[in-house]
Parts: sequence; C-alpha cells; structure tokens
Amino acid sequence: MLLYVCPLCGHVFVNSKKYTRHLMKSHLRNTTMNKRKKKKLYKELLIIKIKEENNVPLTRYEKYLKLKAKLNNIKIE
Repeated sequence: MLLYVCPLCGHVFVNSKKYTRHLMKSHLRNTTMNKRKKKKLYKELLIIKIKEENNVPLTRYEKYLKLKAKLNNIKIE
C-alpha cells in the first residue's frame, strides 16, 4: 500500500488526490493578512530573489516559499 505523508505537517494520506488537495488548501493557497507576517514573507522572498540571481542553491523551505508566492500571485521586482 502506498502512503503519502505531508512534509510540512505530517498528515498521512492513502491516495494522491487527497494529498494534493490538502497541500493546496492547507499550505499553498492561503496567504496571511497579518502585516507582520506579510512583511516577513516579502523579506524572505527578496532574499530568495538575490540567491537566484547569484546562482546559490535554495533550501527546501525557500523553495516552498517561492512556490507559495507564485501560486498567490506575489511578485518581487
């Protein structure tokens, strides 16, 4: 039996459809409206942009933030 485990929170799923639905609803599609957390997100995205320009490899968390920003149409220019 194949099991899917969420790397962010540890939930276990039996099929891939429920796993991907959980990722989209719980972790990727929701951005916070709290000013402090949003400001922190923008700072981290700016660091990610600088790392990408200098060809520095990203950590797993930085890749997650980049994906979350892309899905929520957040752009750093």
